[in-house]
Amino acid sequence: MALQLPIPKERQLYLAQQVDQASINTLTKAIIEINQDDAYISKISAIHGFEYKPEPIEIFIDSYGGYVYQCLGLLSIIQKSKISVHTIVTGCAMSCGFLIAIAGQKRYSFESSTFMYHQVSSGAIGKLKDMEEDVIETKRLQKIIENHTLARTKITAKDLEKCYNEKRDWYMTAKQAFKYGVVDQII
Repeated sequence: MALQLPIPKERQLYLAQQVDQASINTLTKAIIEINQDDAYISKISAIHGFEYKPEPIEIFIDSYGGYVYQCLGLLSIIQKSKISVHTIVTGCAMSCGFLIAIAGQKRYSFESSTFMYHQVSSGAIGKLKDMEEDVIETKRLQKIIENHTLARTKITAKDLEKCYNEKRDWYMTAKQAFKYGVVDQII
C-alpha cells in the first residue's frame, strides 16, 4: 500500500484591501494553519523515511495600508513562521502595506508597483491628559516602525529623519525600492 501524505494547504495569500482586523485575521489564520499542517506532514514524512521540504508562503500585496496594531500582529506571525514567507507587491504597498512588504524573508515587486513610507498617523482627541497619553503611545509605535524599517531595508536613520523633517509621505518606484533594499528583486 502506497503512503499518501496530506495535501499541503494553498500557499498563495492575498492582501488587496485595507489592513484591518478582518484582513489580518484571514492572513494570520492561513499562515498559522500552513505551519501546523507542514509540521504534521514533516512528522509523518520523517516516520516513513522521507524529507518534506515545504514551499514558501507567498503574500501578494496591493494595499494602501490601515491599522498599525493589526499590522504589527501580522509582522509577529510572519517573523515566527517556520515556513519562509515571501512578499510580492503587485500594485502598491503603502503605510502598513509597506511594513508587511518588507517583512518577507524574500521580497519581490512588479516593475510598476509603488511603495510609500510615512510616520504613524494619530488623531488625538479628548481631554489634555488623553491627548498626552495618545502622543506617548504614538511615539512608541513610531519607534517600532522605525526599528522594523531600519532592520529590514537599506533605509538609514538619516533617510527617515529627512522624511520626518519634510513632513511628507515618501513614495518610491519599484527601482527606488530595490535601491533602498525594500525589495530583493523586481519581477
